[in-house]
Amino acid sequence: MDFPGGHIEHEETPEECLKRETYEEGYVTGSSYLLGHIVVDHNENPKWNESSPYPKIGYQVFYRMDIDKLYDFKAKNESGERILIHPSEVIDYYQNWNELYQEILDYALSQK
Repeated sequence: MDFPGGHIEHEETPEECLKRETYEEGYVTGSSYLLGHIVVDHNENPKWNESSPYPKIGYQVFYRMDIDKLYDFKAKNESGERILIHPSEVIDYYQNWNELYQEILDYALSQK
């Protein structure tokens, strides 16, 4: 299991990217709210090299989306299925859940 996400396309804003990715992967639309970002720095990552798919220094931007419409799920893009879970159950579904993800989720849930 994973959350919708992806890379910004040429001349696309982060919010446009979020809306495109959530529709492509989850077939949902809604209102989105910027939560923040983290810097992903591979300068000390021995596995990173010039042919890596990610930049040496990049950003992960996090949003909260309040879903307003669920479309029929067609599995035409990167996702094979869509499941909706209660936030308290995320650790049961997401194998690599960690403290940072939990902090982001807690913050997202605190925003109204």
